[in-house]
Amino acid sequence: MMDWQRERRELMDYLLEQDWDVFGTLKFVDGRTNGSATAHKLLRSYWNRVDRMFFGHASERKGVRLPRWCFAHEGSDTENFHIHFVLKSPISDMARACTVLNAVWAQHHHQTGPMAKNWIMPVQSRTSAVNYVTREYWRLGSATLLDEISWAKTSAADMAVQETEAQAHRINKAASSAWITAATAALTDQQSRYTHSS
Repeated sequence: MMDWQRERRELMDYLLEQDWDVFGTLKFVDGRTNGSATAHKLLRSYWNRVDRMFFGHASERKGVRLPRWCFAHEGSDTENFHIHFVLKSPISDMARACTVLNAVWAQHHHQTGPMAKNWIMPVQSRTSAVNYVTREYWRLGSATLLDEISWAKTSAADMAVQETEAQAHRINKAASSAWITAATAALTDQQSRYTHSS
């Protein structure tokens, strides 16, 4: 077996041992013209914003951040940069978490992809999700795992403590009802398309 195949298998096994229940794709308006430095800055600022939205000051003071594993992908032509991720829903209403994550990304910057281009939904098959997020390992090797924006140090119990009225207020402020309505429609469409393709 080639080294990259063994390494990928080990990464897949590691991911399957972790606690996550959401799969996502974050795209850019044009992944072909966005430089990787710009893309990485946008991704870092997005995840920092999301961590503050869900966990407030605890994200910085106590290191309570969204458990996530992010993967760079270039697409079949190696020029369409985007990321895939798996994460643990930070709130008990998983559909709400998905819609808020999509709405916040879509309005984060003029270069971040619109809600219909992104794909954030509850995981249907953990094995399929792991296979998908690691599928460009043959090309990118370990660089496909974006360690600098991934986080694996927050437990579900740490997140549950943060599920308060203050958190609900921060979430409501993060995206208007119009953005949430559009993100909910995108989630419903994605779930429908996934169900019909399975």
